[in-house]
Amino acid sequence: MSYVLDWQAVQEKIRREAWAKTVYDNLLETTEWWVNHYADDPGRITGWGHNYFCEACGSRIDFEREAPHANICQSCGHANKGARFDQAWNYLYRDEAHKHVFYAGVLYRLTGDVRYPAYIRRVLSFYCDHYEELQVDVPAGYVGKIAGINLCDAVGMIWLLQGMELIKETLSTDELWRYKSRLFDPQVELLEKLCTNIHNITCWMKAAVGMTGMFFGDNSYVERALEGPFGLLEQLQQGVTAEGFWYEGSFHYHFYCVEPFTYFLLFARIYNVACNGMEEIVKRMYVFPAELAFDNGVFPNPNDGWPNIALTHYAGQYEYANQLFPDEAFEYALSRSYETYYRPTMAYGGMIENSPQGWVQRLLFGKGKYAGEEMIRITKNYPTSQICSLRAGKTALFMKYGLNTRSHAHPDVMNIELFDADCLWSHDISSNGYGSFLFLEWQRKTIAHNTVIVDGVDQVYVERGVVEQFEPERNRIRAQAKDVYPGVDYMRDIQLQEGCLSDTFEVISADEHQTDWLFHCQGEMETAFETQPCAPIGSEFGYQHLMNLRVGSTDDSWSIRWVMAERTLTLRMEGCVGTEIYVFEGYEDTTAKKRAGVLVRRRGRGAVYRALYTIE
Repeated sequence: MSYVLDWQAVQEKIRREAWAKTVYDNLLETTEWWVNHYADDPGRITGWGHNYFCEACGSRIDFEREAPHANICQSCGHANKGARFDQAWNYLYRDEAHKHVFYAGVLYRLTGDVRYPAYIRRVLSFYCDHYEELQVDVPAGYVGKIAGINLCDAVGMIWLLQGMELIKETLSTDELWRYKSRLFDPQVELLEKLCTNIHNITCWMKAAVGMTGMFFGDNSYVERALEGPFGLLEQLQQGVTAEGFWYEGSFHYHFYCVEPFTYFLLFARIYNVACNGMEEIVKRMYVFPAELAFDNGVFPNPNDGWPNIALTHYAGQYEYANQLFPDEAFEYALSRSYETYYRPTMAYGGMIENSPQGWVQRLLFGKGKYAGEEMIRITKNYPTSQICSLRAGKTALFMKYGLNTRSHAHPDVMNIELFDADCLWSHDISSNGYGSFLFLEWQRKTIAHNTVIVDGVDQVYVERGVVEQFEPERNRIRAQAKDVYPGVDYMRDIQLQEGCLSDTFEVISADEHQTDWLFHCQGEMETAFETQPCAPIGSEFGYQHLMNLRVGSTDDSWSIRWVMAERTLTLRMEGCVGTEIYVFEGYEDTTAKKRAGVLVRRRGRGAVYRALYTIE
């Protein structure tokens, strides 16, 4: 078996289908630049990609391959100066060089142009000639060699191996020995000793080790990748929930984790390596997100990840999945990935890149039209994944009621997201670069989510929640989380109808506390009660980023609404003595994007917030 079964069919797509010709032309243009201009330097110190976010506004800085270390933010124009930005640029240069090794391999197969294998040889020879000289500057515990952090080394190795696979018949025995002994063997030894846990990073490392073994015919590497307490098989057994969700509870990290397994399985088919049931779990990992996506293709976005992710951003992975083990869920996902469903994202890395016409994966494995029948997606609880999806007609609600791990978790148990008729009214903003002040001071704080804060500090809850009552026929869930704060339990009871949501949030405590109930929403906010400007109500835990803060007080029931073109969401809340209602603006993924929110403050031994949301 070869990487692509029929290269002539790919060439036919390019000749006959406009989308394929556009993808091919774009692939040719970007790869030609690297073929003609690639010039790495062993003196470059590679850093951490998560540092490549503007220090002024929090936006991702666009990588400009022809402007080393300019680091100009395209959102606000700020020039980001300093080693951490320059070193992140150095990493991104190498990351792009690695991807273009794969792209060059594809173009060699399509054109026979020997300049493409020559580019691949140049990149490999650079590492072989300078391996010992290479330097990185990254957080302790993440030290790699060729691409900054060790994770990015593994990702880079996988791109290199795929490009090498596509030109393998042009590589001599001496060349193969040189690349293995001078680059891949040292990399395997570096990564192997770091594989000490069940984690998405370890998955990439083990996949890189195994694919190295398959490519070079070293069965010991393949065995080390598959077997053992932290091998790929155990990663799937321990790391994937019964429903098929990666245990870190993030849709982006779910896709990021399953990506290396996808490449590994393709190589395993090429080299006839048995994977002992890996295929079944990996397939389930691709079906699972398609069940949870909102009707416009956008995903719920709990915990760390990237903002505003959708099916379109993982179209490349679904093309591979549909090639490896075809499924109607993958056809549905791909039918919601291109043309009008395409949307840009600030995310980078892996196969997340796409365009309205698709990218190289669609060119190799995809087609012009996908089946795209509506998936029957129903109200469903996912107890081992600690999430629930309620659906009623065009209205959908996503709820996170617990955690399986602290890794990549946000302190936001009982958070909800609300979708109706193509509009994601209230969404989890997730996170951007981990070096961004927005991530550290806002996105990963409880206050940025639709939940409750006690005494003005982040939740400390790290346990699994319990569903006390689940009635799918009534679209109702009642979930409890114990010790969200010491001695404080939460209970949230939600029932969904089309265009309407009833929500009871109980804070259970024997001691007196201050509680802040939060809801963030898209649209222009209109209040039905009088408010006055007020001073900041906190200086940390995200409170310092509440903007245009106003306050009103009432003991009675009240309402507030958010208005968009031809649609209105109205929130009504039952009254309670001593209620303070704060309205504000809060950030989304950058300081340029804001949304209006409401914070409802009460004091006492516990609290009960009864709310009704209607969308008209």
